[in-house]
Amino acid sequence: MKSNRYHLVLTLVAGLCLHPGALSAQTGAAAQTEAAVRTGVIAGAVLLPPSQKKQRIFRGSLYRNRLAPDRSDPAVVVRRSPYDDIVISAHPIDFDPPMEATPTAARMDQKMAQFQPRVLPVRVGARVEFVNQDRFYHNVFSLSPGSKFDIGRKPTGVVVDHRFEVTGVVEVFCDIHPQMKATLLVLDTPWFAQPDSTGSFRLDGLPVGRYRLHAYHPQHDDLEREIVVGGGVPVTQSFVFGR
Repeated sequence: MKSNRYHLVLTLVAGLCLHPGALSAQTGAAAQTEAAVRTGVIAGAVLLPPSQKKQRIFRGSLYRNRLAPDRSDPAVVVRRSPYDDIVISAHPIDFDPPMEATPTAARMDQKMAQFQPRVLPVRVGARVEFVNQDRFYHNVFSLSPGSKFDIGRKPTGVVVDHRFEVTGVVEVFCDIHPQMKATLLVLDTPWFAQPDSTGSFRLDGLPVGRYRLHAYHPQHDDLEREIVVGGGVPVTQSFVFGR
């Protein structure tokens, strides 16, 4: 009996020596399981009231400057998802969110005499590049408290960036084309997302704890819930705008 046990131990040791990857794979799987327990997921959906607005049509010839080629542009139909203007963000209550040394830069285009995207969420401290992709001049400016700026009038292809150091809503405009308006939502959290074309959203990798889950839309009142994120158990939450 002792001899059999001795041979069994030798066999197991030899197997680990011959296949060191087996031990590392088990260790990696255990680490992933432990990480999943320490972090959680928030998933849900957003509902909007039926839109009463007609599809907007932009004609570039209405906004052409004198230096642009003299030719007519066809009408351009701009199709957008109604959920493109929504931002879902999770703000921890029990701890401070991690801060990036250099938040990822973002970009907002000026194209077909409109801002694209119309709502852009960014981390506080991030730079946003404003890019004129039209064949005529544009400007970008804001009068929002704490984030006032004016990049001046820029021709086609010019890229100008600006850093946003204060959290909150920043409304931007073009002083040449009064119909142009967009919103930057400057956030103090890394956990934010915009819904897909069906209104569904998902936030991954949130540390366990209590959060304020915030839903923003520029044309509706903000919505907020207090939730608890637990490791390994997804939190489901829905928002209905326009009630």
